[in-house]
Amino acid sequence: LVFQDLVAFVMQLQRTLLDIHTLLDYVEILYPLLASPPSKPMHANPTWLGCFTRNTEVCESLYFAGVPVWLVRDEEFIPLTMNIIHPVRLTFPDNIVRAMYLESGVSKPFPSI
Repeated sequence: LVFQDLVAFVMQLQRTLLDIHTLLDYVEILYPLLASPPSKPMHANPTWLGCFTRNTEVCESLYFAGVPVWLVRDEEFIPLTMNIIHPVRLTFPDNIVRAMYLESGVSKPFPSI
């Protein structure tokens, strides 16, 4: 077992554990709130990453369940009655660093997903 294989194994283990943690949060916390929505919004869970959506029904359901949610709309489709706290322009990063994995000075990159 070379060091690169060990790094890949630990990476896959961490991802699997995060997936299990996420599934447990969904089953124990989120699903019951989505199945029977509360009458007023729950406080947003600060440990959740949240969701971006274009669907207003999904946005409302997740908002009432306490999921951080962002409604993505084109400017021409925003009603004048909508309360916008802070508009932002959606951008896509073009400067992501994909550093090469080096083992004994030799480049051995992991495959891109």
